[in-house]
Amino acid sequence: MITSGLRAADPVMIAENLYRFYHAGDEEVLALQGVSLTVSKGEVVAVAGPSGSGKSTLLACLGGLDDPDGGTVRIDGTRMSRQPEAIRARLRREVVGILYQSSNLLPHLSVIDNLELVRRLAGSTTGIDPTQLLDELGIGHRAHALPAHLSGGEAARAGVAVAVVNEPRVLLADEPTGELDSGSEKRLLALLRQRATEGLAVVVASHSPVVLRWADRVLHLADGRPVHGLTREAS
Repeated sequence: MITSGLRAADPVMIAENLYRFYHAGDEEVLALQGVSLTVSKGEVVAVAGPSGSGKSTLLACLGGLDDPDGGTVRIDGTRMSRQPEAIRARLRREVVGILYQSSNLLPHLSVIDNLELVRRLAGSTTGIDPTQLLDELGIGHRAHALPAHLSGGEAARAGVAVAVVNEPRVLLADEPTGELDSGSEKRLLALLRQRATEGLAVVVASHSPVVLRWADRVLHLADGRPVHGLTREAS
């Protein structure tokens, strides 16, 4: 059995003792309560739990989209948490890819233009060639299509392209298969697994049993706390 605080070999992301509080009127909501997680190069970790358990909050803190009230997040040894937004934004551009459930694509730009925009925003002169990446993902023929003209599976693969075109060290995916049929879900997970075999560290928040079986490890959350007795290697 593997606990959420395991220190694995070659860690890329280390989150230690994360707390996040929100206030709704006079009520305090404890979104995260002492969550720790280490993710290594080439590892796939799923974050599971019911709605409201803290999955999305955890991913937001890991990616610097939200700041924890306690604890630290480090990526490649660089602290992400409690940094000025300019520094967090730079780290997101350079070392963190984010894949959303709905879409990573701007609707008024073609698929290839979405990728080129991401590269320009990062000031990237290296990374993956966008045309080559789309070919690898099997949607090279859709490079000039607008997002509205893509099928669900094509849009999911295009979203992966946007998330990995700058060759991040970590990919954070929030319910990436929630709107896909079973066939498209399996193809998307195969794409993410291939990226992991090339060294990408992947963290996926999901309700899907397929995703939980596919992951190397599963961190279960309940009421913002890690459920250590249920954290396990996926079978």
